[in-house]
Amino acid sequence: MKTTLRTGIIFILALVSIFVFNASSASAYADTLPALQGTAGGPKATVKEGTVNVRSGPGTAYAIVGRTKAGQSHEITGKNKDGSWWEIDFGGKKSWIYGPLMTVEGNTTAVPVVAAPPLPKVQPKPAAGAAAGYFGYGIQIDPAADRGAAINDTRQLGFTWVKFQLPWKDYEGTQGVKNFPDDIVNDLNGNGLNILVSIVKAPNWARNPAYGFPEEGPPADPATYASYVGEFAKRYCGRVQAVEVWNEQNLHYEWGNEPLDAGRYVQLLAAAYRSIKANCPQMVVVSGALTPAGNVNIGGEQKAIDDQQYLKAMYRAGLARYSDAIGVHPSGYNVAPDVGWQQACGFITGQASSFRGACDTPHPSWSFRSTMEGYRNIMVANGDRKKRLWPTEFGWATNWIGDPRYAYAQDNTPEEQAAWTVRAFQMMRDWGWVGPAFLWNLNYSSGEQGQWQANGRPVFGALAGMAK
Repeated sequence: MKTTLRTGIIFILALVSIFVFNASSASAYADTLPALQGTAGGPKATVKEGTVNVRSGPGTAYAIVGRTKAGQSHEITGKNKDGSWWEIDFGGKKSWIYGPLMTVEGNTTAVPVVAAPPLPKVQPKPAAGAAAGYFGYGIQIDPAADRGAAINDTRQLGFTWVKFQLPWKDYEGTQGVKNFPDDIVNDLNGNGLNILVSIVKAPNWARNPAYGFPEEGPPADPATYASYVGEFAKRYCGRVQAVEVWNEQNLHYEWGNEPLDAGRYVQLLAAAYRSIKANCPQMVVVSGALTPAGNVNIGGEQKAIDDQQYLKAMYRAGLARYSDAIGVHPSGYNVAPDVGWQQACGFITGQASSFRGACDTPHPSWSFRSTMEGYRNIMVANGDRKKRLWPTEFGWATNWIGDPRYAYAQDNTPEEQAAWTVRAFQMMRDWGWVGPAFLWNLNYSSGEQGQWQANGRPVFGALAGMAK
């Protein structure tokens, strides 16, 4: 029995950029290495090793204009605002290269800051109707933060999906008076991004007052939620590709401290599914992802239900009929993505990890791989093999020091975070039964040590340079 709640929260990502040569682009740029070397006397950037892409602007969202390789030098003519990219003379044309991949010779004090060219407009892809059946790269954002920066960073990552959470209580505070996030959807969709919206948190007027309101919770009548999400689907049909119906409903404080009940959740899902499909048949309905956990009872109260047990109960209640994709939150804790839960204790022991959850309470939820494979096995056993798992949150935390429940983050280095996140994306892509996967997160901040907003960490550059 577990004595702590593990909600799978992770705190990641950066606002810097990186790129490396992508093998898939080799043939397209095989003849674009200029012989021109840096001008004598001025600062020069020399490639440290391997082959590096040169781009039309300071970020991986800009087009590749050529390649340069180890030992080649180029005159530095400018830099971007934070100094992470150099503008160089590349065969007589001003182009950009990522600074950490270069060795710089000469004095760069007087190098001017050069404004980045406008990012090219792109269209959302692929079509919404195909969204449930293909893999994609996504990240969760806080849309109330600097949305322009989040859009640019997402595109520099090379990701085509974003997720945000919409608190229903903030958009229908008075019953029947429905408001909608037009500004958010317009900004994201208008910049070529596919959108997953997780609609959660019932307003107090829709909830059962018998349970009070100390925690966020579901509506007493599923029809009230269905009414809102149905109008949401009608308003944004073709602009929002997917809706996730609720979040971590096997956890007490996501279910309003009401009795945890998979059957009651599926009633909510079924009402939402019918309403969404009636208003926008191509919009993908994702079942609410469960928190990875065992059965947790504290003081005689059930605080969490084992996620795989809860998923089985959802199927018994009719999950297959009321979903296009199955949500999942495969957290990594302090275990590498390839490591199954039976080997997790040995892994963290070998790592000399301080957080011993995988040894103290062995369980599949400690393992990214075991969570994903366990859910897939349950889907297949219930005749639902044609659907895909959508990881609507996943990742590895580092350096969190504000809450003992997340002490596992102290064991993970930024370099491990980067390597494990890339490997997880590669595993999901190669499995063939995973849909768009959303890393938590790009731009949240905690107010305590700022660890949710991991500025400057290696993970951003590793993901931007990852082959997709």
